[in-house]
Amino acid sequence: GYIGCEPFLNGVAKLLTQVEQAKLANILLYPDDARDVLPRLPPQSLSSVYVLFPDPWPKLRHHKRRFIQAGTLDELARVLKLGGEVRVATDHADYARWALQHLMADIRFRWTAACAADWRVRPADWPPTRYEQKACKAGRPCVYLRFLRV
Repeated sequence: GYIGCEPFLNGVAKLLTQVEQAKLANILLYPDDARDVLPRLPPQSLSSVYVLFPDPWPKLRHHKRRFIQAGTLDELARVLKLGGEVRVATDHADYARWALQHLMADIRFRWTAACAADWRVRPADWPPTRYEQKACKAGRPCVYLRFLRV
């Protein structure tokens, strides 16, 4: 099954419509921040976590609101199975650096990139998003990071 977390009402409404149209029964949707859900999950209960185009909170005083933080990484390490994945996609260069810095500094996660194409080209098994489409249309390059729980 899948757990989707979306704090914005329009995103929730669109997702609910798509779930209903596809007649999917294995999706649980939480209409708020994923950081509220993580502490409630059992240890090693997730195979993967996708952080797709999160709010980059570009102002320095707002960086504490970014999803990728030490506390969130603690929760992700707890709920991910060994070998599980954290996937992060962003079109914001500073957020990409931030995510890389935090995830690479944490010994519980290992970056899987072997060459630049591994993080510059969207892998076929990553779901496209509206924010990704907007970034591509505006000519902003996207970054696709994949880390394993070790």
